[in-house]
Amino acid sequence: MFTRRTLFGTLLAAGLAPALMARAGNRRSEPHQTEAPLISFADWQDDEPLYLFYPGDKLEVSIASAPELSRQTQVGPDGRITLGLIGQVMAAYKSVPQLQDEISARYAAVLRTPEVIVYPGELGATRILVGGEVKNPGWVDMMGDMDALQAVMAAGGFLHSARTRKVVLIRRGHNGEAMRRIIDLGDILSGHSRDLVALRRFDIIYAPRTNVAEAGVWVEQWVNNLIPGGILNYFMYRTFK
Repeated sequence: MFTRRTLFGTLLAAGLAPALMARAGNRRSEPHQTEAPLISFADWQDDEPLYLFYPGDKLEVSIASAPELSRQTQVGPDGRITLGLIGQVMAAYKSVPQLQDEISARYAAVLRTPEVIVYPGELGATRILVGGEVKNPGWVDMMGDMDALQAVMAAGGFLHSARTRKVVLIRRGHNGEAMRRIIDLGDILSGHSRDLVALRRFDIIYAPRTNVAEAGVWVEQWVNNLIPGGILNYFMYRTFK
């Protein structure tokens, strides 16, 4: 099997290992950069949560005790809505009961008995995000019910470098927390499974690279970029000169 150790031994025989080690030393001598902390995911839950508002959604806020404050509004790009007397209220990633409680609590400071009812209106774009080793990564519009395999096909299908048995699904769960699960779409493509996994609005599908593809990236970064013409041309030159 062709491993990194095998490649390094070949480079050593060809007199290229010192260049690689020098480059690695230069990288270690660069100023240290603080890495971003890893994301902690909540436990996956399959139950259907209450609908959460997203930027672009329209809604109506009715205040029975102060009808002059009732209004139709829209969730802004920053996730907030603006209401009379209390100003901006964060509405994104909140359900109807949660938003009603939040608005009631805010109005309780200026009204004696605020009775708040929130009515969902026209929804914004219904899309999911597909990335990684697919032909056309990006946003995919949901025309209706859609599963994970349909989302990948809408993004042009898998590349040959995709790890189809380790596709990642990220979804917002209760309280807006991110959840993650692994989907085996390779098993589905082979006809051995029917667990297609229905998607929800703004789900994220990510297809990672296979180990072979990762090795190709390593060769490109550490070998081909050091040798004009690439490693194949170099070894052909060494062999046939």
